[in-house]
Amino acid sequence: MASLLETLGTLATPENVGAIAKVLGVDASLVQQGLKVVGPTLLGSLAKTSSTPEGLASLTKLMPTDLGSGSDADILGSVLKSVTGGGTGADMMQNVLGEGANAISGTLSKSLGFDVGPLLKLGIPLIMGLLAKTAKTQNLDAAGVANMLQAESKAFMADPANKAVADLVQTTLKAGDEAADLRKRYTDAEWKKVRGGPLAAMYLVATASPSKGADAVAELAAAAGAVAESLKSASPTSLIGTAFGGGLTKAEVDLLQREAPPTDRILGMIREGVAAVKAKSPGDAAAYTSMVMNVAQKTAEAAKEGGFLGIGGTRVTKEEQAALDAIRAALS
Repeated sequence: MASLLETLGTLATPENVGAIAKVLGVDASLVQQGLKVVGPTLLGSLAKTSSTPEGLASLTKLMPTDLGSGSDADILGSVLKSVTGGGTGADMMQNVLGEGANAISGTLSKSLGFDVGPLLKLGIPLIMGLLAKTAKTQNLDAAGVANMLQAESKAFMADPANKAVADLVQTTLKAGDEAADLRKRYTDAEWKKVRGGPLAAMYLVATASPSKGADAVAELAAAAGAVAESLKSASPTSLIGTAFGGGLTKAEVDLLQREAPPTDRILGMIREGVAAVKAKSPGDAAAYTSMVMNVAQKTAEAAKEGGFLGIGGTRVTKEEQAALDAIRAALS
């Protein structure tokens, strides 16, 4: 029977690659290039996860039970349909790749020269579906799944024909381990504070002089862009790469907007984020404070306030400037 990677290879037809490229909004040649590395990387990560009882238990829980007709093409079609409908493998990414998920994505992206994140998010539910199908057709229990994953990964990595890809996979998974070790320095509460710093900065500026409609969307996009800008110069295994490699999430922004904390609490969130980084990752403190301030500044500059029909107005209002000054003080 074909291995998981062989099955992925048979699915990488020009027609399917074109469909994936269209859904993800990337060039088909990049999809073709990325699949050659994403598949072995996911297989290696799954093999490692399955090597511990806890990891294997979490992995088997993620295997889908509804496989439609059970054909490989149907599994791919279901994944593509879920992405088109607004769902992605983002929720599964950390569960499958662990706390080093962002570092894995960032390492592959830097190595291949394009953002591999969307392809990873699509690849995860696809390979999990194929894994579930294999387990069902071969009547494998959890131990059988683990043995299969580990044997297939080992065979791929040992094949001299795969050396270039195997080396990249090994480097990528090592980066994931390093990032996971960094994450372990922080409690969940501390990590939430780190994540909250740039979100709080964006929120404080945005609410200082509230925008509506397209301008509000522009502010959120500017904040996300500021984080992406910091990621370009950050190592995937750094605090910035590990904590923010996946960007700011809309769910986090929505939660903050619903809670609508007062200004003193928002500034407290920023101070707490900085304090956590200085205590646990002092070497990343400067980059972190710079990113938070850049998020605030770009949010303030995203849209003009006042004016009429786009004419006149102020790029940074006095209220926004006051918020920027308060954030700068909180970061010091």
